[in-house]
Amino acid sequence: MACRPWGRLPAIGNNRMKGLRRLQFGINIFMTFIIITLDIYYHNIYIYKSLIPPERSLYMMNIRESRSVIYELKRLKHFQTFILRSALVGVLMVAVASQAQMAKNTNKFVGNITTRNAVRSDFLTWWNQITPENESKWGSVEGTRGSFNWGGVDNVKNFAETNKIPWKFHTLIWGGQLPGWVSGLSQADALTEATKWFDAASQRYPNVNMIDVVNEGYPQHAPPPANLKNALGGDGTTGYDWIKKSFDMARARWPKAILIYNDYNNIEWNNEVNWTPTMINAIKKAGAPVSAIGCQAHDAYRIAAATLKSNIDKLAATGLPIFITEFDIPDANDATQLATMQDKFPVFWNHPKVVGITYWGYVVGSTWKTGTGLLNTNGTERPALTWMKNYVAANPNPPNDFPNFVKGGVGIIPQFSSAPQGPVTRKSTGLMQIFDLQGRMIKSLPINDRTINASMMPSSGSYVVKLDGTYAGIFANVR
Repeated sequence: MACRPWGRLPAIGNNRMKGLRRLQFGINIFMTFIIITLDIYYHNIYIYKSLIPPERSLYMMNIRESRSVIYELKRLKHFQTFILRSALVGVLMVAVASQAQMAKNTNKFVGNITTRNAVRSDFLTWWNQITPENESKWGSVEGTRGSFNWGGVDNVKNFAETNKIPWKFHTLIWGGQLPGWVSGLSQADALTEATKWFDAASQRYPNVNMIDVVNEGYPQHAPPPANLKNALGGDGTTGYDWIKKSFDMARARWPKAILIYNDYNNIEWNNEVNWTPTMINAIKKAGAPVSAIGCQAHDAYRIAAATLKSNIDKLAATGLPIFITEFDIPDANDATQLATMQDKFPVFWNHPKVVGITYWGYVVGSTWKTGTGLLNTNGTERPALTWMKNYVAANPNPPNDFPNFVKGGVGIIPQFSSAPQGPVTRKSTGLMQIFDLQGRMIKSLPINDRTINASMMPSSGSYVVKLDGTYAGIFANVR
């Protein structure tokens, strides 16, 4: 990439111009600090001299006069300390403000995960969505049958709610990191324990924003063992009944959460790219309340940008929003990691069906793959992180066909949060509107003195009913 001459300001790009403005603002603050310091210094000398009578030197004054001068000088010293501290605080505030969450004021989020089972104090410097890396996996929570450890998940939930950012429960059903004792259960007991797991999670986190309901269900990835898979319905009539059943169970417990099918290679390699929309369409047709598709994108760094976009298009043809859920670039070389970020990240950021991006770990030496970290252990940013931050700042309103899907840390669609579970009774003439969970109106009709129930919904799926401008009821998992 050719360097541009600094003398020609009109040629400077938006992100560089913003950097120059921040630098100029910082210099202004620093110069103000210097001016105040010098002013106080010389002012002190002037006051010091004015306090001592000209006909006397300090050692010639009497005790009373000396004490008075010393008292006044101490007052000046305290005042100077106050001013200097205030100026330093101002400089620090400017520095912190310039590094606030890169996507805070945009229409998509850029998130990350916990680091070694903890939320770092610098997390909010860059990220505005959080996923626990391991803490909410069944094997982490219930390693011993009947004994639940929610400490790590509580930390994530409390952090997200305190800071008003969305968080995701990762994951409910996954053959990897399953409690070891599950594989030895009978089919009946496996269903009982899975039900208890769903119940326990929903009771503790009823307002979680997003859930990876099924993770890596592609046959050659990490579906659950046969006893649990068959307990959930096996392949069944759809070929994916166990996945459908998992979403049914989740929606029954979380009527407002975004329910995600999450997998890897589904925007990279043809087998998974083709399998994913086939599966999604089959379970949707059978009434599965799946809200979105999650694409881990671990291998995206290997794929041409145009191919990634084409493959996202194939998944988006299902009508569902797309999350990039575990993106990372395993490259210890700063220059080539930067080049890959510049090539791939814009594909995700600018795709109208992608509603959020989660990078999978950010601290060098504390990520699941060597080289994927973006922040050095000394606190300095690797170039890929700096570029991503500047790119998002320069492009705050990328195309987004689902702008209200995740917003303000409030579940599916903020307007739906107060709507009760259906049915709804209407006792006078009015207008009924039916919306899908992406906020799109799909039916509108007048209604008079009757109860609105699931049979009035247009097809299988989940819907929200609005009466005379007010969200009145949610119909989850309609058959």
